[in-house]
Amino acid sequence: MFLWFSSPCVFIVRLSVCGQAGLNTRIVGGQNAPPGNWPWQASVHRFGRHICGGTLINNEWVMTATSCLITGTNNLLVYLGRERQEGPNPNEVSRTIIHVINHPNYNPTTADNDISLLRLSSPVNFTSYILPVCLAASGSTFHNGTDAWVTGWGDTALGVPLPSPQNLTEVEVPIVGNRECSCSYGLFAITGNMMCAGLQGDEGGPLVIKQNGSWIQAGIVSFGLGCAQANFPAVFTRVSQYQSWINSHITTNQTRHHAGL
Repeated sequence: MFLWFSSPCVFIVRLSVCGQAGLNTRIVGGQNAPPGNWPWQASVHRFGRHICGGTLINNEWVMTATSCLITGTNNLLVYLGRERQEGPNPNEVSRTIIHVINHPNYNPTTADNDISLLRLSSPVNFTSYILPVCLAASGSTFHNGTDAWVTGWGDTALGVPLPSPQNLTEVEVPIVGNRECSCSYGLFAITGNMMCAGLQGDEGGPLVIKQNGSWIQAGIVSFGLGCAQANFPAVFTRVSQYQSWINSHITTNQTRHHAGL
């Protein structure tokens, strides 16, 4: 894995500007992310250990990959506004998980439909460091070579964890078209529910693209071969394929959807 987060009326107003990151003022990659750069980034813990990334999609729900949860869904804890895995995090809040919804058609062999929803034990208040991401609309397409960003706390190399204090890391990657990606993985390995990009990230974490001033989540880190191995892009769950499924479970405070590029 490569390196690698009120009243109903007020909430609805804030949600209409999903994908805003007012503290994200630079375009850089492959380094520590300054606090507040990616305010939707979540850290999913189990038994006190970070197991995968996730994304805040409204004030009650976090989206992640089902493959993160194959060891179990009990004792899950989610941190939002977290910058590092060691030491103080003055802007963070934590919530236990009261409901886990795995996609019913998740295939652990092929990683198809690798998406889960986690309901927080209580809503979070939005701050400059905790905000929801926008979700790519149904039918979105993201062209080969489009710049995207992956964030998280994953290994720096195969089996090599982040150095202390394990800061959140950001990296810019190009989108790789499914046809090209299939040349690496095999003709039937990459389905229409998947998309590819240049490097792998923190499993369950977001692949985001900036469009018209808003950050849109296009993918969820799913799998890859080794750690950024040559000729093998990372594979992501294609978020735009799951709008109906997401909306069927999240019936209030829904995140605004954006069309793709």
